Amino acid sequence: MSEEPSTARGPGHGGAFRRILVGYDGSAGAQDALRAAIALAEEVRGDLRVLVVVRPPAHAETPEEAAEATAAERENLTRGLAAPGQGTGREIDRRVVLADDPGRALAAHADEHGFDIVVVGGHGREQATHRGMGQTLAVLLRRSPCPLLVV
Repeated sequence: MSEEPSTARGPGHGGAFRRILVGYDGSAGAQDALRAAIALAEEVRGDLRVLVVVRPPAHAETPEEAAEATAAERENLTRGLAAPGQGTGREIDRRVVLADDPGRALAAHADEHGFDIVVVGGHGREQATHRGMGQTLAVLLRRSPCPLLVV
């Protein structure tokens, strides 16, 4: 099955990337991407949103177990979000979504909310088990509706 890429859009009004979306998975690469996005947002006086995609637990036997596992994963992934924006005077909009495919979730969120650029780390959590660029990045390269900055 072939995937149709979204129609790409570029920088917002005035040629600057004013609406910046960061994909965050708690990895060192995601921390680097967040720092780069904060610097970009400060430079262009843009809006910054961090999107954390939590995957539903695969091995939960009851809805209660699924809810517990999801809450634990949400806590684990968002733990590192406080430090990078501190001291910059910039408020960071944080969103958490539940989705099976982080790449599709990021692309859909960027499209639905009109972001000008998506910023992600080059080596996320999935890099520990996959060779190459990782599935999330591969999906974003095909589906992102706007430019993609890989840090």
